[in-house]
Amino acid sequence: MLQVTRWKVCDRGEAMPTRALMRPQATTEAGAAPRGFSSRHYLKLIEDTGKVGFWSADLRSERLDASPGLYRILGLDPTTEMTFGFGLDMIHPEDQAAHGDQIAVLRSGQPVSREFRIIRPDRTQRWLLHHAEVMLGADGRPSQGMGVVFDVTAQHETMNALLQRHDRLNALIAATAAVFWVNKANGEPSEMPQWMALTGQSHAQMQGLGWLDAVHPDDRSRTLAAWTTAVEHTAPYNTDYRVLCADGIYRWFNARGAPVLNKDGSVREWVGVCLNVPGRTRYGASPPEAALQQKTVPTAPADETLIPSQIRAARAITGLSKDDLAALANVSVSTLNRLEDPASAVRSRSDTLLAVRRALEEAGVEFIFEAGKKPGVREA
Repeated sequence: MLQVTRWKVCDRGEAMPTRALMRPQATTEAGAAPRGFSSRHYLKLIEDTGKVGFWSADLRSERLDASPGLYRILGLDPTTEMTFGFGLDMIHPEDQAAHGDQIAVLRSGQPVSREFRIIRPDRTQRWLLHHAEVMLGADGRPSQGMGVVFDVTAQHETMNALLQRHDRLNALIAATAAVFWVNKANGEPSEMPQWMALTGQSHAQMQGLGWLDAVHPDDRSRTLAAWTTAVEHTAPYNTDYRVLCADGIYRWFNARGAPVLNKDGSVREWVGVCLNVPGRTRYGASPPEAALQQKTVPTAPADETLIPSQIRAARAITGLSKDDLAALANVSVSTLNRLEDPASAVRSRSDTLLAVRRALEEAGVEFIFEAGKKPGVREA
């Protein structure tokens, strides 16, 4: 019958064999309280997690002494005699070429730090992280080796799940968006390679507000106001504008973005997409077509245009938040911020104002436009 040697780490940190890895520590005197915990207690506590194991060996032989934790990680019966060759044979075939040389490296006097897969006797796969050191003999040649093995399978599974989600997100963006962009916390461009490919701008040209040079002149002030409002209020960004593409044609895009926040609520960065807007007229309609499109949009009489104070008062009466009203009117929160700001220099489109007005009227308010009086609002 094979005799299995256990080993422990003594109080001086040295590796030494023992037949009772967890033998209770002796008391200093009969009836006295036990001394403080020794290294073997800590070793058991660590190994009982099932994620750590240790080994030591004479590097000039094949046999090694393994701790119970290592047997658990490898899925082996503790009565099995452990050898270097046996351990290396468990390495996954796809990892053999890169990591099958570990014992040879140790025997050359070099430490080892490797991460690889093994296949246990029950045919399950585990990821291991192996750290090992070499001790030199009196002749200065590698003599003893000792190592620690961590089961890092759970970490790999978590990482694989994150990578899978990342790949899914990339696939979705590639299928729906022309541009994915990342901006700094202050709103300035950071990572926009797809924007550069779309517009032909260089990295230097798009820095600061340079990216606006690729936006149609008629859309720049509105686009800048929407982006500035979103950054100042840490609010979602949603606006349409025409972009001068690298082929010299203006095309319509819907730009959407949102802040990524730190735990303290500060902005870490901004992320967003530019989506193609379908429909021929939104790809740069000729003036007659554009005029025809504008005529088909319902508008309110010129003397019944909502003013900022009316919108704020109507929201107060209905109890709607900006998010609620934005959803009902199908506009962005940044647009509402501009509509409610009397100092805003950007004039909103009539169809946007009409959508907000209808949403508020459906919520139970009536807007008042009496000649000679200041526009107001009341409950319907």
